[in-house]
Amino acid sequence: MSGLLKLFIFSLVGFFGVVALAIPKDVGLYLSYEQRLATTYALMASGLEPVQQEILLDRGINYFRLAAEMPVETIEVKSFKDFLKAFRGEWPNTQSTSLDLEILEKASPRAFRIFKSASARVQKQIDEYIEWQEQKLKTMGSEAKGSKIPMLNPEILAQAALLMQSEAGQKHGKKLFLQHSDQFFQEQLKEFDRIGEKVATSGLAQTDDRITKLVMETILSEYFARLSLASKKLIVSSFLGGDLQMGDMQKFEVMVQNSGPQLQKLLQVVARQGGLDPAMLQIFKRLEDAVRSVPYHQVEQILKNENKNYDFTYFERKPLGVGTMAQVHRAKIQVNGQRRDVVVRFIKPEIETRVHEDARILAEVAAILDTNIEYLKSGMPKMGPLVSDITATVTAELSQDDTVARQSLAAKRYNQEVFMKTAGYKNTVQFHVPEIYSPKLSKSKFMVQEMVFGRKLDKEAKDWQQVAPKLRAGIVETLVQVWGQEALFGSGFYHSDLHQGNFLVRFGDDKIRVNLLDFGMGGQISPEMQQNILLLESALSIHDSDLIGRALWEISNKAGNSVSESQFKMLVRAKVRKGFKTADDVSTEEWTKWAMNHGLRLPYDFININRGITILKKLLQDSGSTEDLRSIMSKVALKHPKKVINTLVGKNLLSPVELVKAGVSTLINPPLPPVTKPAAIISCQSVFN
Repeated sequence: MSGLLKLFIFSLVGFFGVVALAIPKDVGLYLSYEQRLATTYALMASGLEPVQQEILLDRGINYFRLAAEMPVETIEVKSFKDFLKAFRGEWPNTQSTSLDLEILEKASPRAFRIFKSASARVQKQIDEYIEWQEQKLKTMGSEAKGSKIPMLNPEILAQAALLMQSEAGQKHGKKLFLQHSDQFFQEQLKEFDRIGEKVATSGLAQTDDRITKLVMETILSEYFARLSLASKKLIVSSFLGGDLQMGDMQKFEVMVQNSGPQLQKLLQVVARQGGLDPAMLQIFKRLEDAVRSVPYHQVEQILKNENKNYDFTYFERKPLGVGTMAQVHRAKIQVNGQRRDVVVRFIKPEIETRVHEDARILAEVAAILDTNIEYLKSGMPKMGPLVSDITATVTAELSQDDTVARQSLAAKRYNQEVFMKTAGYKNTVQFHVPEIYSPKLSKSKFMVQEMVFGRKLDKEAKDWQQVAPKLRAGIVETLVQVWGQEALFGSGFYHSDLHQGNFLVRFGDDKIRVNLLDFGMGGQISPEMQQNILLLESALSIHDSDLIGRALWEISNKAGNSVSESQFKMLVRAKVRKGFKTADDVSTEEWTKWAMNHGLRLPYDFININRGITILKKLLQDSGSTEDLRSIMSKVALKHPKKVINTLVGKNLLSPVELVKAGVSTLINPPLPPVTKPAAIISCQSVFN
């Protein structure tokens, strides 16, 4: 039998044998490169039209024919680990299984391999593993329990491979192959549906918040079943590239890593909630560091096209950071004859398709929740509008040109020095936005910016704890002051994602440098929006129902509201009559959720800046500051008395007495106590904290 036929048989055995088995704990059961490649061709053909299936299988046969014509390659390895790496081979691991195949086909076919080691011990391990792996794959069909796939035994596989030698036999062999590959694919999809439902019920079993549990059970039970065929194939392909004996939680992790950006962001938030199964909690937390990266061969293609825009002298293969939407690398460029250290950011290829897919799926899931009686009784905002706002926020990140524009504006508004004084320590805080290097041509997929240095605030402040114990709180308070000054009393520009990962701090004796990063999320509100936010905050300070209702109504998209102005203001008065007992009763975020749940359609800019406010509140809380956001904003307002008076009193929004009352209330009255309740995850602001 020819080498091609032997390989084809072995590949088929590997493909049809992917079921659970007991294997050595320290090794794992992996497909060889050839087995995975044959499997992927069959996987890609599954579910397509007959003509497309024929084309894909012919591509696979042609690839293996070319490989069989090459001399057999002997690979010398020093360790079993080296063998396993070479045995499995390098896989593109792009965002598309179809693109994976295209990349592999463009490269030269990989010759058949024989693995040798000078170490007798290692050689024995290799020989035993290959024999063990082949035997396990051959016997999987008979050993598997409960499998609905009629596995082919080796003898039948050999006959199928022999059929490939004639034209008529090829047609029959392909038909046989596709029949069982379709069954295999459908069985894998059922397995992933089972895992999603299992994780949704068992992983959230300890969650005290019944609404959080309801939302997550619905999402995890519905999401994966609604993915496109291409996205489902990507998950199965990733599974086939790993240990075939992985447990349910490991399979779930593969599923999540291959999901869309909106779901990944949502699950990152879930990781911050209490009461989750420890294994599930770890998976969600790892998402922040284990988001699927763009492989370097894809990055290299983008880089080649950018040589006309930038003079790169160095480009680091390993990403400096990987997000759900974008990826960054360190690099060096020549600018006016000088070498500059830079960071290169680009939007992930194919991510726009996943954004649109997630928007569709989450909208369908939202419709299910919005008709759920228990969810409706909870008093939480309807999911439909929230999903729309989430999608708008994520979609905004797709435009790198907008990000560049925001960062350029941020440099003009945020680059400044501010004096800071805390208990026993004072210094100057220098806020800095990295410089952007423009491309030589007008269009570029790269955003190239100055490399800046520093650490997260918690790590940097820890080294100065003995010298200045209140330093961390002082820096956050100063940051909030600068943010509020610009957002509410300046140009209206705001950064809506200022968590600790988006600014780096570097302490020095003469000054403290704070580098502000990642302007993918932010914007600029209008003077009218500034005035209505100031009115809302003032109204909440004096507990005035008429002013609260007026401010929220003016902020809303009136044409999209499902309630009339008089009806809404009546609802506000009824809510205010219940009293202001906790911090939630005067919280802009809580009133925003309440207003959306009672018929208001709030604009994207208001949701987005609200998100920024929520993150700043958390920064203050985590820093140990005794200040809250409202008290800091009041101090900023005192520096702009003319603007406050002209905005609120001059335009007849507040009377002079009401303005004084609001100021006194904020500065003198102690904050209301926080409400004790489980943290809810289903607000737009929470989703992107």
